[in-house]
Amino acid sequence: MDKFILCLANSYKHGGRCIAGVEVDLNCGVLSVKRTQYGIPIWIRPISHSIAGEVPMCEARGIDVLSVVKVCGVSYAGQGSHSEDYYYQRLELIQLLNPSDSFLKKFIDSWHTTIFGNRGRALTPEAFEDGDYSVMLIRTVGSEIYLDMRYTPKPRIKFAHNGNTYDLPITDPVFLDRLNRDASLYHSDYGVLYIVLSLGVLHGGWHSKLAASIITPSVNNIREKVSVRVSAPTYTRMNHSQPTQSNSISTADKLITQIKPFSYTQKTLVEQTRKSNIIVPNTTKNTSYRSKENQPMKPSASSNSGGCYIATSIYGSYDCPEVWTLRRFRDETLLHSYVGRLFVKVYYIISPKLVKYFGRYLLFRYVFKPLLDRLVCKLNHKGYQSTSYVDK
Repeated sequence: MDKFILCLANSYKHGGRCIAGVEVDLNCGVLSVKRTQYGIPIWIRPISHSIAGEVPMCEARGIDVLSVVKVCGVSYAGQGSHSEDYYYQRLELIQLLNPSDSFLKKFIDSWHTTIFGNRGRALTPEAFEDGDYSVMLIRTVGSEIYLDMRYTPKPRIKFAHNGNTYDLPITDPVFLDRLNRDASLYHSDYGVLYIVLSLGVLHGGWHSKLAASIITPSVNNIREKVSVRVSAPTYTRMNHSQPTQSNSISTADKLITQIKPFSYTQKTLVEQTRKSNIIVPNTTKNTSYRSKENQPMKPSASSNSGGCYIATSIYGSYDCPEVWTLRRFRDETLLHSYVGRLFVKVYYIISPKLVKYFGRYLLFRYVFKPLLDRLVCKLNHKGYQSTSYVDK
């Protein structure tokens, strides 16, 4: 069985990716949200057969937040709070959308009055195990993004939802990279933001609530209909290894549409004993920022010394798994031959100009990203790792 999702969360997990989205039907290119009998959008989180369930990097190539994705060969694997989990055989990128506010409103969870059953920042392990969902999308207005300086600097978002105020850490890797490059994004009174909320792993006796994705609805160049099938690399996993820990499939695939909503056990968290002024001042109100696909992907400052200009522009950071792979290939292979060194030299001459004059255009991304994705995938198969790397 195959399913279609609109990807709304795509973060790093155990050297791979954690991808999740709302299930949709496609009818002549028009998306319609699939819901449970209670009207809650149905979430799907593709998982592998590893212990952590991460999606290997090669299988997640080209998939971004707001991508329409075909999840092929699914079988239900949900348990407890992770009712969204599905094993899969292959992921196929269909098309990247650029939706409006009215479009994204269809995907929000308006049934649950609180976030994962309480008004606090985290859940107890008991409440987590008794729950039946671990991800949701909400719409906010007037949010505040600030830098928490109490321990180590940590970006957080404060927002109101159904009369309650929440203050949660941001784990969206794309948005975090933007914050690193543009401190003006730290301010209050944002316009409309959509936040994908998820539950983190157990840490310090709690399961933290996380802002896994921050999405701004678009007002220009809106794309809400699947009109063109984007050719993208797909990777079929053959001979799946069995889970190293028992993961029983407790229900049929259709169970997800019949599941009864559950409110997590109410538990008041201990009030924070320390408070500090941690908002980065910004005298100019800026109620919106560019959406991910319209934001120019400029190389970070560190790219000036490393030189992977096009890759940094495409992937948004000099320090991310894809660019780490390419940097290893450069240092361990290309620089050890005359032809390779010549290629690197020419690349360093041409690529900064390409990024400078064309990097801001979507066509630049559409042309180069599939090529880089294929190259990185091949390099990973040849043994080039995608872990953190320091240039030689």
